Amino acid sequence: MLLVVTHFVLLTVFFPALATSLSAAAPKPNFLSRILLKNNRGKALREAVVYRYFDGVNKKDRDQIASCFAPDARIRDVCGVSNTEREVTPDDLADRCMDFLAAHPDTKVDFYHGPVCGRGDSRWVLAHWYETGTWSGFSCGLYPEGTPLTVEGQTRFLVSDELKITDVVVTRTFSDWEKAL
Repeated sequence: MLLVVTHFVLLTVFFPALATSLSAAAPKPNFLSRILLKNNRGKALREAVVYRYFDGVNKKDRDQIASCFAPDARIRDVCGVSNTEREVTPDDLADRCMDFLAAHPDTKVDFYHGPVCGRGDSRWVLAHWYETGTWSGFSCGLYPEGTPLTVEGQTRFLVSDELKITDVVVTRTFSDWEKAL
């Protein structure tokens, strides 16, 4: 058992994307993970949560997306019409993401710079991402226009010691579908 735990920790620390793909469901931190997180040695574990979120988007897996968030998460869309912070549930975030994916069924998220946990005692994970695809699906009462999806942004995710995203601050461009809403 110790060998398996050690192997998983090594994978998580040195290959977070691989560890994420091995455990797509939202894991609860085990004893060793809690020690690492409390001693600020769990940066790869925090990064894995954000990788798992983006993986859920690419797979169009609503449950995986929702599993990444705390029950009382907060989001601030810096580029939004009202630049205010609001509290949201995992279901709110997953449903909104699924509306977007219904409008852009061929969406693919990729990274300029993949999720990286900040320096020092930071629990913030930063990602510089971009999405490609086409507005080819009906969603939220809007018919597709067939326009290309070229959206990009930088997002900060605050990941708790329970390995849940509690805060999201996003700076991004908007798709034609979002502008039409």
